[in-house]
Amino acid sequence: MDVLKGQEGFDAFYSAMYSERWPALKAALLAPKKHVAVANPYAHHKFTEVPLTVSGLTFDHDVRDIFPSPEKNHHDYMNYYLMDAASILPVEALDIQPGEKVVDLCAAPGGKSFLCALKLQGKGLLISNDRSAARRARIHRIFDDYIPKTEQKNLTVTSYDATKWSLYQKSMYDKVLLDAPCSSERHVLEDSKELALWAPGRTKAIAITQFAMLASALDIVKVGGTIVYSTCALSKLENDDIIAKLYQKRPGRFELMRKEFSFGEPTEFGWQVLPDTTGWGPFYLAVVKRLR
Repeated sequence: MDVLKGQEGFDAFYSAMYSERWPALKAALLAPKKHVAVANPYAHHKFTEVPLTVSGLTFDHDVRDIFPSPEKNHHDYMNYYLMDAASILPVEALDIQPGEKVVDLCAAPGGKSFLCALKLQGKGLLISNDRSAARRARIHRIFDDYIPKTEQKNLTVTSYDATKWSLYQKSMYDKVLLDAPCSSERHVLEDSKELALWAPGRTKAIAITQFAMLASALDIVKVGGTIVYSTCALSKLENDDIIAKLYQKRPGRFELMRKEFSFGEPTEFGWQVLPDTTGWGPFYLAVVKRLR
């Protein structure tokens, strides 16, 4: 039997995965995105209205239906950073402490690295990595637009292959953020050309690379250190199945650390935020602690 592709195949694939939930979830994915504005402390920004907050987020932030685009104020730094509330959760889950050595393996465009830098408070080390020169340029722009040069001494941008990093370094970092490249089904739904080209092999191929990155992350984090694996994918192949494979391929080397948040829902191995019930996401994360 021929494998369904394009829009028909996409709907069939995710309908099988989410069953009766899929129609509402698809509608929510096509709805306008919501944003949180994370205040930039280096700009000394204060929201003009009383901020509307999302419970569980430790960064100074506000929630509105519409925000003006971020802009530089008289301190010459951007006043806030706009992002999905669910995208903040992996940084919260890392529980970064000042002075730690942290690596953001797939850091572009740089929003999560900015938040990691705020948690470090100018101490320790943050390595923000991306293989693409254009995407690394975006990380540099974020740092320069939001963080004074004098506060960037502990920030480094690198171009390593995240799947092979462990060939060169092992047991180096206290915390590793792996916000892995993924299927990004919301983007696919919004792009008719992408949707027409969709096939089930897309998520299967991406999952292979994601696991290679996670396996490498397990080698470069210190014993006792923490990895947060996250995606904005809906596909279980790229989420819980990656953690299941880590159990199969790296038995006894890690333990799962359960994290719960004020919005979203638990999965077999992690936490997922879906827009049909929260208005945020889609987003998935799992927290792994290295044991040996």
